[in-house]
Amino acid sequence: MQPVLALLLLALPLQDAKLNASGGELIPEQACFDVKHYALELAVDPDARSIDGMLWMRAGVLADTNRIALDLDPHLTAHEVSGEGVAGFEHADGRVMVDFAEPLSAGAELQVGVKYGGQPRVAPRPPWDGGLTWAKTADGRPWIATSCQGEGADLWWPCKDHPSDKPESMELSITVPKGLVCASNGVLDSIEDEGDGLLTYNWKVSSPISNYAVALNIAPYVAIEDSWESVGGETVPVVFYALPESVEKARERLPELIDHMRFFEELLGPYPFRAEKYGIAETPHLGMEHQTIIAYGYKFQHNAFGYDWLHHHEAAHEWWANLVTCSDWKDMWIHEGFGTYMQALYVERLHGKKGLRRELVNSRRGMGNRRPVAPRETKDSKEIYFDRNGVFDNDIYMKGSLILHTLRWEMGDEAFFRALKRFAYPDAAHRNATDGSQVRLVDTEDFRAVAEAEAGRDLGWFFEVYLRQPKLPVLHAERDGETVALRWELPEALGDLEFPLAVPLRVGDGDDAVTVRVEMPGGATRYRVPADRDFRVDPDLWLLRK
Repeated sequence: MQPVLALLLLALPLQDAKLNASGGELIPEQACFDVKHYALELAVDPDARSIDGMLWMRAGVLADTNRIALDLDPHLTAHEVSGEGVAGFEHADGRVMVDFAEPLSAGAELQVGVKYGGQPRVAPRPPWDGGLTWAKTADGRPWIATSCQGEGADLWWPCKDHPSDKPESMELSITVPKGLVCASNGVLDSIEDEGDGLLTYNWKVSSPISNYAVALNIAPYVAIEDSWESVGGETVPVVFYALPESVEKARERLPELIDHMRFFEELLGPYPFRAEKYGIAETPHLGMEHQTIIAYGYKFQHNAFGYDWLHHHEAAHEWWANLVTCSDWKDMWIHEGFGTYMQALYVERLHGKKGLRRELVNSRRGMGNRRPVAPRETKDSKEIYFDRNGVFDNDIYMKGSLILHTLRWEMGDEAFFRALKRFAYPDAAHRNATDGSQVRLVDTEDFRAVAEAEAGRDLGWFFEVYLRQPKLPVLHAERDGETVALRWELPEALGDLEFPLAVPLRVGDGDDAVTVRVEMPGGATRYRVPADRDFRVDPDLWLLRK
């Protein structure tokens, strides 16, 4: 999701912000199984704004049980649950509880089918407050899109709605009226004529996928095709699903969008889903990181830095969200902070250090510093954005990005950029894989381990100060004759933790000025600066501090 989220979610009332959360503590009826495959058959009726479908789930049993649970929004009705051994079911309070006549044993495989339908929740303010959007094109034809990151995919299909369980593969068979195209995840396997003016689009996803990253985009699309040569050696197919009135704009914009992908490949390694496609679908909402089919609603604009930031941010999530996925929403900064810092790095490529500095100034505005960016406690998809009083902040975006920038300073460019590549792809096997084995679930400690390995030293102090508690450190700098005394002050709650973050110090003015790296053993030091020379602490904004 995009960082402008902050501006719009601030307007949401608390009761709406707390509805339909995804993730959180797993209940026993869901912790007992691991999803292997979903197959979704869905008929979409634009006139009635309704859906009717059948969801088949195949899963491995992890613990003995005689009951499992799937999530399904109360706007929809579960009509029937079938499968070997199914004795009955109840759909209440957003969950389908399925009972089995005989206990399922750990190590077994289960398969259940849920027939369901109804009028799904209409998105009040997509993509920030999600559901289905039933819009119209300029000439009055249906334009439909799903968006459900905050609420969960159970808004429109039954699933185990938790980030820790991604199906290894998925099939989607979506039936729509003729004249409309359904653009979805993975590879378009076939299109079937059902008669009665209906077509079924059959999509196959061959890599693990987050529930919220599964998407429907339905409109009278024109498919604009292109490709690029991946650093992995493959030719990656690109498809932009544009509205008829946007075809020329989409063709003009496509080279820039492909340049974004080349940038990410150079920085992080090959596009993760090159065995499928890279897709972009024009949507009636701003955007979302749906795997292999990015939702794009920025209307072909450029920002002040002269590039399409919306596409760039959502495309970054193909690495930071879809390839590398947090297993709990508490680590959502890995998606959003990393994605936001990719924008800063792209601006640096386009406009150099001056452009980067402007981007950093923008990111520093509006930080809340009220809650940890990466709390240790399990969070659901609402709790990571809102505190218990319903107060929203965008720290997982902007502060997360600035934390990475400060870590880059502490580690140095070579080690930092090696760490980014290694976190995306731990080894050659992951980097070369296209069969789904490249996809991983991670947490903040996984990133810390990679950073420490590349830096060659402990960085626990850094992660503790910046990610595990909210308050920023204070840097004191005082001149005493020909020395400058530098000292870090940490929040009291951190006790006597040492914070040896090096400090950039510019000495002198004009052409004679030099910036030196002042090491801070124990969190304090004195540095000699001649009395006739001025000094400035951190002129290039490397340090995240109060």
